[in-house]
Amino acid sequence: MLAFAQLSAPPPAPPPELRAVPKQRGDEVLIGRERSKAVWLWRGSNTATEELWLPLELLESRLGFRRVARIDGEALEWFGRTVALASLETRSLGDEVGLEVSDWLTEIGVTTQVNGSSLTLRLPTPTVNNLRRGKGSTADRLVLDLNGPALVQQLNGDLLLELKVSPSQKRQLKAWGLAPQQRRDGGLVLQGQATKLRSLSLSSPWRLVLDGVRVGGRRQPPSARLPLSNPTVAALLRRGFVLEKRTIKVGVKPIQVFRAGGDLSRLGITLQPLAKTEQQQGLQFLPQLSQPAGALVAVNGGFFNRINQLPLGALRREGVWLSGPILNRGVIAWGSSGDLQFGRLRLDQTLQVNNGRRWDINTINSGYVQKGLSLYTPAWGPRYQALSGEEEALLIRGGRVEATFEQTNLQRGISIPQDAELVVARGRTPLPARPGDRILVRSRASSSLAQQPNVLGGGPLLMQNGRVVLNGRQEGFSPGFMSLAAPRTVVAQGQSGQWLMTLRGASGSDPTLVETALAAQQLGLRDALNMDGGSSTTLVVAGQTVMNGRGSTPRVHNGLGLIPL
Repeated sequence: MLAFAQLSAPPPAPPPELRAVPKQRGDEVLIGRERSKAVWLWRGSNTATEELWLPLELLESRLGFRRVARIDGEALEWFGRTVALASLETRSLGDEVGLEVSDWLTEIGVTTQVNGSSLTLRLPTPTVNNLRRGKGSTADRLVLDLNGPALVQQLNGDLLLELKVSPSQKRQLKAWGLAPQQRRDGGLVLQGQATKLRSLSLSSPWRLVLDGVRVGGRRQPPSARLPLSNPTVAALLRRGFVLEKRTIKVGVKPIQVFRAGGDLSRLGITLQPLAKTEQQQGLQFLPQLSQPAGALVAVNGGFFNRINQLPLGALRREGVWLSGPILNRGVIAWGSSGDLQFGRLRLDQTLQVNNGRRWDINTINSGYVQKGLSLYTPAWGPRYQALSGEEEALLIRGGRVEATFEQTNLQRGISIPQDAELVVARGRTPLPARPGDRILVRSRASSSLAQQPNVLGGGPLLMQNGRVVLNGRQEGFSPGFMSLAAPRTVVAQGQSGQWLMTLRGASGSDPTLVETALAAQQLGLRDALNMDGGSSTTLVVAGQTVMNGRGSTPRVHNGLGLIPL
C-alpha cells in the first residue's frame, strides 16, 4: 500500500470555499468634507464594490445627478450617461427611495470606503481649464471645462462645486454675481445658488454646465441664521409674531426646534397650501413654491412619490381637490378664520351607472396606485398618462361616458378637457360603463374636515385635543416607518396660535415620531400633525432656506406658507 501511494498522483486541491459577501448598512455619507444623514446599503470586498444603494434624493442633491424629461418618460443623467428612471430597480432605504449605482460611480472614478455606519465617497478634485458663457438664447448658461469629473452638492441655499478655480476665474465668477468662495479643501461655494442654478455634467471632455446664471444677480445671504432683521419679519416680530430656534430635551435626547407662528388672525397672516397650479406632476424647490405666493414663512407639506413626482395624500385648495386623501391619514383643514382643524380623513366615492349598479372609487387625483377605479379631474393637469402596467379608462362629460381608452392610449397620454373627468380602471378591473351610459359620481367624507376649502394631508396625527393620539397602523404606516428617527416637519396649534415647525436632533440622533409628539406636548401645543420629513424637511423664511432636514436642498411636491395680508 505504501508503494502504491507514492506512485499515484496527488489528490486535487479542494475547491475554494464560496462565501457570500456580507452586506453593510449605515446612516451617514461623507462626500468631500460634507457629512449627510442618509441610509445606504453596500456589498463588496477589499478590492471591489459589488452593490451600492443610495437614496435618489442624495444622488440629486449631493452628487449632481440630474433628472431629464424624454418622450418615453423621465430619465436620470450623470456625466453623459442617461438611463430611463422607470427601468432602474429601486428599494426602500429608511424613508427614502434607493437606487443601485455602483457602476455609475466606478465609471467616473469615485472610490468608496466603509467605516462602521459611515460611507465615504472620494473623487479627485479637478481644476477648471476654462469658463465659457452662452450667447443669445443660452446667455444664462455657464460652461466649466474641467480636467476631470466634479461632484455638485446643494448645501442649504448654497451650491458646492468640488473643483478648483484660479484667482482670475474666481474674479470672473464674482463679476457674474455668483458670490464664489474657494475653500481650503478645493471646493468652490457659490452662495445662495442652490435653488437658482441647475447643473448638468458631461464627459469626453469633462464639463460642468450651470443654467440660470444672471449677470449682476443679487447675492443671497448665508443660511446659517434666522433672518430676524428682514424688514417684514422684524415688523411682525414687534407685533408678537414668533420666529425662533431653540433646543428642548425629550427624555435625554436634545432636539432642535425651529418654529414660526402665533395668533395668525390677530397678526394679519393667512395660511395657504403651496402647490403648482398647472399640473400635479413635478417637484420644485420650496422657495419656488413660496415666493410666487408671497409666503414669508414656508415648510414642506405632504408625502409624494419621488420617482414619478406625484402626490400621495390630501391637497385641497380653494375648494378643489388637487389630490385626494388616502388611507384615512391625518390632515389639517381650515377656512377664512385661520383656525386649524385636525383629524383623520377618508373620502368615499361611488360611481353609479344608469341609476343602477354602484362602483367604489379609490382615490381622486392621486399618485397612490392600487387595483380598482380612480378619478382624475382637470385639477390633475391637462393630460393623464398611465401610472401602472394595466389600465383602461372612461372619459365622462356632461354626466355621460363619451369615450373609452385602452392601455396603449393611456401610455401615450390623453387629454383631460376642462369640462370632463377621467375614470381609470387598474389591475384588470373591468370598465364599469360603455359610451353613452349615464354616470353619477357621489362623494361622502368621513368627517366635516373635507368641507373646508383648504386641506393638507400628512400623517400620522400626533396630538388631538391635548392628547397624544399616535396610531400608525390606523393610518396605513408600516412599523418600520413608525420606528424611524428622522428630521420632522410638524403643523401644530395651541392656545398661543398656529405653528409651522421643523425638528431635528441637536447632537446626533433625530427624533422618532413618539419623541416628536412628546416635543409638541412639551411646547404646550394642543393639536399636531406630522408632515413629510427626512430629506424633505425644509423651512424657508423671507425666501431664505434656514433649515434642511439632512443638509441638502431638496425638491418637494407641495408646502404650507404663512402669507402676510
